[in-house]
Amino acid sequence: MEANARNIERIFDSTVSYQIPLFQRPYVWNAEKNWQPLWEDIQALLERHLNNERSRAHFLGAVVLEQLNNHTGSIETRQVIDGQQRFTTLQIFMVAVRDLCRQQGSEKHYERFNDLVTNKPSKIDHDHEFYKVWPTNTDREAFRAVHAAESVTGLHDYIKEHPELRSRSHQILRAYEFFALKLAAWLKEMTEGENAVHPEDCLDALWQVIRNDLQLVVIDLDREDESQVIFETLNARGTQLLPADLIKNYLFRRMRSHSKDVEKLYERFWKPFDSRYWRTEVKQGRVKRPRIDLFMQHYLTLMLREEVKHSHLFEAFKQYVEDLEDGSIDRELGLTRHPDSVEDHLRSLATYAQAYQVFSEPEQGTKLELFMRRLAAVDTTTVYPLLLLACANLLPDKKAELESFLHILESYLIRRMVCGLTSKNYNRFFIDAIRSLDRASTISAEALENFLKAAEGESTKFPSDAEFSRDLIHREIYKYLAQYKVRAVLEALDASLSDRKSEAVPLPSGLTIEHVMPQRWQTNWPIPENIANNPEAKVEFSQNRDSVLHTLGNLTLITGSLNPALSNASWADKRPELCKFSKLNLNRYFYPPNPSEADQLKEWNEERIIERSKVLAKQALEIWPAAVDSGIGN
Repeated sequence: MEANARNIERIFDSTVSYQIPLFQRPYVWNAEKNWQPLWEDIQALLERHLNNERSRAHFLGAVVLEQLNNHTGSIETRQVIDGQQRFTTLQIFMVAVRDLCRQQGSEKHYERFNDLVTNKPSKIDHDHEFYKVWPTNTDREAFRAVHAAESVTGLHDYIKEHPELRSRSHQILRAYEFFALKLAAWLKEMTEGENAVHPEDCLDALWQVIRNDLQLVVIDLDREDESQVIFETLNARGTQLLPADLIKNYLFRRMRSHSKDVEKLYERFWKPFDSRYWRTEVKQGRVKRPRIDLFMQHYLTLMLREEVKHSHLFEAFKQYVEDLEDGSIDRELGLTRHPDSVEDHLRSLATYAQAYQVFSEPEQGTKLELFMRRLAAVDTTTVYPLLLLACANLLPDKKAELESFLHILESYLIRRMVCGLTSKNYNRFFIDAIRSLDRASTISAEALENFLKAAEGESTKFPSDAEFSRDLIHREIYKYLAQYKVRAVLEALDASLSDRKSEAVPLPSGLTIEHVMPQRWQTNWPIPENIANNPEAKVEFSQNRDSVLHTLGNLTLITGSLNPALSNASWADKRPELCKFSKLNLNRYFYPPNPSEADQLKEWNEERIIERSKVLAKQALEIWPAAVDSGIGN
């Protein structure tokens, strides 16, 4: 290995092709963290040149290059093992400077900068060798567009004709636009006013900065150097690459060493992972992580049948591959099959990625979508490896079985949530569930139910009907559960109370939880006179009333616009408003068609609250049964 400081001209002036391997991540640098600081550094150097002040070399960091074997007579080709974001950014910046030179009519400076971003057509054998830097697959169309644009306006015109570019390779396009606009604004500022500088002097200052002042530490690898080890070492201590990027690099480099057609394998198996969908950050717990890394974590947990920490994701994957190769892991894995080659690893990842996408973005109105909404209320992703296993094996042919599988899983989770039972051991518990299904040699709702019913102890037990019903009636769920959890229970109850003869209508957004008897009941819900004058009886009455205030029977859903008018009103004023404006199934209870039932509801007190709790508890037992049925409840 040899490391040397090199200025930009020396790196790019010769006839050379720097190729960024397809297994590296797409271009991801942005304005705030990367482009603006680079521009500010360049601007400071430009100011020194224009003021005839001495400037010192400005180091931009390191790049690691690997010499590729070339046919005799072909141009020099090197792979960019590390530093591709810097290389790509510098090329985009110099393209923007080159275009500025043409706009100013300076052919001399145009040619100088053009020689740093392109090779002469007479020197190359392949079209992509025209570019000094050839980016990874997903960025190539945008990179060509930037080279051909000649201006920001030209780029916008090109994008109008090719709108797919904006979404697929937006950062390269934005980088060009950023630097082109910054350069134009700087040139305008420098060439106007009392101390105006001639445009040609400004362009010459740009050339001097690029030629002499910007330097990179270039690390050239020898044939004996293990580039994969160096790549991992350089990226292990920072946040430059996602764990998934390291996994990608690891797999494709291994395939290349086995003379595999990496281009075809990339297109077939990995290309979707480089899309915006997989790199979008999504919230899991208290943190946000790119979707692809979350998937990799759940995938590895499933394949290894043990919990995998996000911080050790790449190391765990690499060890997994090596353990398979040396026989440390038994290839027989029950309901799944371990990959037996690098290509098979890609195939396995692609297969489970499809399953992950099915349940992480389910089709609207399906049983799966309903399950995922309710799972969000439970607020656990520890079931994801189990969902990966179920979706990959039961869809699309066994959809009904999957729905029954999800139904019993939902019943388990919702019952434990309502009963206030802990979720802290779910990670290990659901790995045990996968192992149990392995032993049963089947993925079925019945097999899952048998496992869940066998669990004992507060940390894992499946609450019985009696326990579930008891807590639905008497537990102050509004007090002990987060509001979004309570809302999910109430929404499920509302859906289950719909008339089967009527068309199912989605609940409106923005519903709020309302206490039928208000939390500040003292104002308009007075204590009966025969109790108010007895201090001991008054305390007992208040405590009894407060104990039912936050139970299920006293809670309902209403629209936000209705809430202020209802909040602390008396029952005589509140009930007519509910009957008049609320169309929710949940609130039909308050205006029954039977006159005798309606008369009983002329008063809303502790007895009425418990009665409604019992009615809703009975409904909840149907939604979340303790045994497998035909599918997820409404």
